Amino acid sequence: MREHFLLDPDIVFLNHGSFGACPKPVFAEFQRWQLEMERNPVEFLGRRSGSLLAAAREHLAAYLGADAADLVFVANATTGVNTVAQSLALQPGDEVLATDHEYGACDATWRVVCAKAGAHYRRVEVPLPFDCSSFVDRMMAAVTPRTKLVFASHITSTTALIFPSPHSAQRRANGGSSR
Repeated sequence: MREHFLLDPDIVFLNHGSFGACPKPVFAEFQRWQLEMERNPVEFLGRRSGSLLAAAREHLAAYLGADAADLVFVANATTGVNTVAQSLALQPGDEVLATDHEYGACDATWRVVCAKAGAHYRRVEVPLPFDCSSFVDRMMAAVTPRTKLVFASHITSTTALIFPSPHSAQRRANGGSSR
């Protein structure tokens, strides 16, 4: 994979989560958009960016099977988790479930938000080696009447495990195969 990145060939780079290097085609596309913006910032940012972002949300919504009006872009995953966590009206006794493979900053966010609300933050152990077929059952078995939210990364930060997406879990439930 090394040839697909602009990384110094003399280093072994393992931190794609926090400071991820982009694959060369992604970086080239980023530069193309950056150059377009730099050529006429007022036109790009003031007049076109809203429609460009709306078109991107439509494309993403079609891919996810979601409504574009329900999607918002954020700077990074930690910002997204904080936005959701801070917007919840958790009450004393409520519960948020997560896995024991979550990114530290997101884990800390849930701990703080739950502590402020008097809610309980509970991490479900996902043992290694990872058994994808039992993941959804393991998480759902931990749900209680107090559970208000289940938080699970699709791709974990420290272990790079790929947890089933809602689409793959639904396919499995309907008799289809999943990754």
